[in-house]
Amino acid sequence: MQVLFVAAEAAGLIKVGGLGDVARELPRQLKALGADIRLVIPAHREIRAETRVVAEFPVRMGEKEEICILKEAEGTPVPTLLVGSERYFSRPSVYGYQDDAERFAFFCLAVFQWLKGSDFIPEVIHLNDWHTAPLAMLIREREEEIPALTKTALVFTIHNLAYQGTCGYDIFKLYGVGDAAFTPDGVEFYGAFNPMKAGIGYSDRFNAVSVTGAREMTANGFGLEGFVGVHRKRLSGIPNGIDHDAWNPASDPALFQNYSVENPGAKRENKKKLRKLLRLDGRGGALCGVVSRLDRIKGTDLLIPAAEKIVREGGQMVILGKGSPEYEQPLKRLEEMYPGRVAVCIDFDDELARRIYAASDLFLMPSRYEPCGLAQLIAMRYGAIPVVHRVGGLADTVRDEAAHPGEGTGFTYGADSANAFTRAISKALRMYASDRDGWKKLVKRAMSYDSSWDQSAQAYLVLYREAAAVRNKGNRAGRRKKRTEVCNQDT
Repeated sequence: MQVLFVAAEAAGLIKVGGLGDVARELPRQLKALGADIRLVIPAHREIRAETRVVAEFPVRMGEKEEICILKEAEGTPVPTLLVGSERYFSRPSVYGYQDDAERFAFFCLAVFQWLKGSDFIPEVIHLNDWHTAPLAMLIREREEEIPALTKTALVFTIHNLAYQGTCGYDIFKLYGVGDAAFTPDGVEFYGAFNPMKAGIGYSDRFNAVSVTGAREMTANGFGLEGFVGVHRKRLSGIPNGIDHDAWNPASDPALFQNYSVENPGAKRENKKKLRKLLRLDGRGGALCGVVSRLDRIKGTDLLIPAAEKIVREGGQMVILGKGSPEYEQPLKRLEEMYPGRVAVCIDFDDELARRIYAASDLFLMPSRYEPCGLAQLIAMRYGAIPVVHRVGGLADTVRDEAAHPGEGTGFTYGADSANAFTRAISKALRMYASDRDGWKKLVKRAMSYDSSWDQSAQAYLVLYREAAAVRNKGNRAGRRKKRTEVCNQDT
């Protein structure tokens, strides 16, 4: 199966968040399963890979033209094309500019223009998040320009529905698509252009990155729940995985001492040395870790009552992350209030994050919205028992030990409240303190959880085949309709 995978970032070349990990790992796994797959992303300035120019061509954007310099990256897991533009992608950051909607309009239009002359005719085009979603609209609304793509199935993955790329009608006009598409049933959203609606509405199949996350979209879709509901028959959920080679406590060079599910004893040494590094008391009960962006969606406000509860029950807490000052400052005050019991590092530090995963007994994730979540998967891999809000991917991947004794991989809670969160923490702390044999078995189950990409990649192949079947069925139906119209005219 020939697949074109289109994304705004890809780890190994350029990474901002979880999408980058997916865009690296999923194509690599699909290739291993036999797919003939190509990856295309923007040629961001910070990409350091060796490249060669393969094409240079004009891209029409409404009434103006921009030049695309298309490059191929060398040494990548799958063939990778980089869409270059001095104007749009020669910048220090991937996102965060006022003209992001125009930048990614250029990207979509450049990919569309490349497809016009390419010998590579994909059976499936896999689009990811709002940045690439308008390409689905281009392919369907301007299909007469690339007739070969009529049979190509479109799959759209929503990694985070909260970010929809909503922008003005002027951006919509850059795509050269007729106003018939700019309706509430199409891509219009309260007078604006919503790229996310293009991905949902024009794809043959679309998916969330967890089964529960897919269900949640029809109830809380950040304004799109009704639109998602209309198209829900084409919606599914496929969880992300993590790279078990990159996240492996048995070989991770960042750890003070390596350990494994077969030989987990050295995890204690990581806890001892992290305490010393962060000036925590040498004896302090369970160590509770947090590695997170600090904002309301991540439930950061709930960490303050959680820290107070943990300290009262004899535990310790370490927090690593950055975010809004309204959360950073109160967390730093916790460190002052509980010296030797709470450590707060306002930073993004990969090495320290890995050490926290390895040293922690519990790992806290009170997210209010978590489409999939990777941190809980990493925590389980490293033997840190997750305590999570039962939403999105957290609900799908963490089995509650309190509700399923002897079968769980962590602790979960349902209500979005400090009381519910701290009660779940208390359950975990009690088990840690009073049932050491049960705790060791719980850690072993968590570390044994299969969070690799293998099953997810297989699920995506199934999704591709379903999308291709829908597309082919639609084409046959279209041909039958035309033939009927001709017959009626003849009679």
